[in-house]
Amino acid sequence: MQLSLQDFRRICILKGIYPREPNKKFRGNDKTYFHVKDLRILQHDTLIDRFRDIKAHLKKHKKLLGRRELKLAETHKKKTPKYSLAPVIKDRYPTFVDALADLDDALCLVSLFAQFPQHLTLEIKPEDLQKCRDLYKDFLLYCTIS
Repeated sequence: MQLSLQDFRRICILKGIYPREPNKKFRGNDKTYFHVKDLRILQHDTLIDRFRDIKAHLKKHKKLLGRRELKLAETHKKKTPKYSLAPVIKDRYPTFVDALADLDDALCLVSLFAQFPQHLTLEIKPEDLQKCRDLYKDFLLYCTIS
């Protein structure tokens, strides 16, 4: 697939693909095994193309910074491609019942983000952290009332 390990792990987490434990290990304990079917699904995913676009864009940005073309680098940085997780969520949870079955994962994630200190997070917007705190408090209130 020609991906970095970090990108491969990120896409596996987003798509919900986890390693498996084979019946017979072929080469020691330091190997990770995946189903071939899962890897074929990952090969044709559009998120991989987005990750590659972002990497190429960041390389161009670094090149401009190396040449000390700061104005061009700043405008280039603002044009960084973005990716949407909406198709991933629709693939992973096609029906409302499927989403409810994995509700505990979402609640764990919301509670994790609710515990983040605002001054230490650079990539997460403070509004998103506040929304997670509010959702977490609302859920706890719902649990105490019910």
